[in-house]
Amino acid sequence: MSGTASSRLSSLRRLGAVTLTLATALLVAPAAPDAGPASAAAVQPAAAPVAARVADTAQTTPATSFRVGNFNVLGADHTAPGGKRKGWESGTVRMDRVVGLLQQNALDVVGFQEFQPPQAARFGELMGTSWQTYPGLNNPAGPSVNSIGWRTDTWTLLEARTLPIPYFDGVPSRMPAVLLQNVGTGRRVWFFNTHNPADVRGPAQSYRDTGFAMEVALANELRAAYPDAPFISLGDKNERGSYYCKVAPGSGMWSASGGYVDGSTCKPPAGGAIDWIMGTQDVFFNGYTRLWNDYVSKTSDHPLYYANAVVPASAPNGVDHVVVVAVPGLTSAIAGGSKAPGEATRMASNGASTTNARTATESTQADANLMSLLSGRRVFPKAGGHGVGSKKTLPASVHDSAGQYVSSLFDLAHNNSGRTMFASSRKENQLVLRSWNRKSGGKDPYGVDDGTAKIDRFKIMRDDARSVGWWRETIERKPAELSVIELSGVLKTGLDDGFKGAAYEKAVRKAFQKVAAIRRSIAKSPAMNDTTLLIVTGTGGAQKSRGSSRTWAKSYKVPMWVTGPGVPAASDLYSLNPSFTSPGRQQLNYSGAQPIRVGDLTNLVTRTLGVPPVPGSSMDPEQRFQVFDPLLVPGS
Repeated sequence: MSGTASSRLSSLRRLGAVTLTLATALLVAPAAPDAGPASAAAVQPAAAPVAARVADTAQTTPATSFRVGNFNVLGADHTAPGGKRKGWESGTVRMDRVVGLLQQNALDVVGFQEFQPPQAARFGELMGTSWQTYPGLNNPAGPSVNSIGWRTDTWTLLEARTLPIPYFDGVPSRMPAVLLQNVGTGRRVWFFNTHNPADVRGPAQSYRDTGFAMEVALANELRAAYPDAPFISLGDKNERGSYYCKVAPGSGMWSASGGYVDGSTCKPPAGGAIDWIMGTQDVFFNGYTRLWNDYVSKTSDHPLYYANAVVPASAPNGVDHVVVVAVPGLTSAIAGGSKAPGEATRMASNGASTTNARTATESTQADANLMSLLSGRRVFPKAGGHGVGSKKTLPASVHDSAGQYVSSLFDLAHNNSGRTMFASSRKENQLVLRSWNRKSGGKDPYGVDDGTAKIDRFKIMRDDARSVGWWRETIERKPAELSVIELSGVLKTGLDDGFKGAAYEKAVRKAFQKVAAIRRSIAKSPAMNDTTLLIVTGTGGAQKSRGSSRTWAKSYKVPMWVTGPGVPAASDLYSLNPSFTSPGRQQLNYSGAQPIRVGDLTNLVTRTLGVPPVPGSSMDPEQRFQVFDPLLVPGS
């Protein structure tokens, strides 16, 4: 794994090759009310029912989460009469405990070693059709003491094979590989399971090394043939850290337990286990667990290892940068009507847009919705929200208001060695820095430790022109993979002039002149040109001078534009997203069919950068929000 800020996220975006699996063209559904830039001037046809639009619109594979484990269950012959493990219960009795452990810990896929026929038979009796194993007992090639098992309500077998890995004395033993498809999302994943020989029957290093080389070759072969399918390797490798450094550099894999490869440096994870869970770097692991207690020690002589795995939704290859421009105080009426600025019209023509997106339900204010944009959370903390905007005063940090650590876009980009920036002209946004600086930021769980300060460059200037100028000068020297820029001039003028009239219209025009300047800077940057997704969104519309604006349509109805590689020109965001429902003029709560919200942009950003959804996000946690032509996305 590369530790450089410029290469880590780029390598993630390019892990999927250019092979495309879609055979159908994108079918565009009828336009939703108020969904396009001209909607304020013309009456739009009603949106088709959600079910009909889902059937007619090609979609990309969403993020897929599951729990994967590895367990050497201690072969039945070790504890049978005459075996070396005297006083142990039989393999079939111990298999009851194995099943209990799988169920208690909610595992979805497991690599089993020493899964001998009596144990495999008992596993089948206990699990019935709820689990499937390969090779298992009924395989035409015969049973194998190394198998992969999976829940059949979660995974479907598409393809299976075995690889003759050298075992004791170099005698080949068949090790399984299966291609499984997730029932809920359609994501395909390869799983491989090995048991490499220990030195108990003489030196076996050469046999292990041969097996490790075959494992690397298999990972590369399958990634080339199935570019949309990550590769996960499980097994009792009978080797500690040196195994990692023999496999990770050549296969592009990392371990659920940590470690990294940075150029010529290889640092294996701490802990010294011989049982491994590895995956290509488009699989993100968290919650790695070594389970070893009295119950497990009566089941096997190995701990049970498991980890949570997330495969992000796919995005077009080569989209390596994201720039988000937040414009509080921007109303849909001025952004989509006859007075729309030229840059707004240009973005609508060149990309995907709507003038009928929504703020968070609880608040239409700038601080609340900027935090929803950064975290993907609603407002009220008792419902898992970020808490900013639930009280009149701003907290010391977003974590204080939420009562827990709140992950952000900056966490996901920074933790994967991406460079991050934030620019604003509103002093209240010091809250952003206070929330994700060196003292308040969380740990980095992925590969190289990139530190706790999640925002590499942060600046609050006197006005929008200076903020954008600072950002432009900075990216000329060193482009950022993620930039968030807030233009606050519209909000400041609107609060002074009631969000109408010549001064307000002029402020909106000036804001979009800044957007045009940002676009031109992207085009001039050799690194960012044709590799950048540009998102511009209102983060709250007009605000009343007295009382709450929460139920005022002019306040909660906001515009949104997305342009960049893979985004269909002149497309409507509701037509691209049949699982979202255009809300007319209503502000909906969080139950039932949902509109597109500002917080849905959070995991569009993570998806575009090839990283998992923001932990704790409740808005689009499966990265289903769609702005790309599915024909350009591998694995759709």
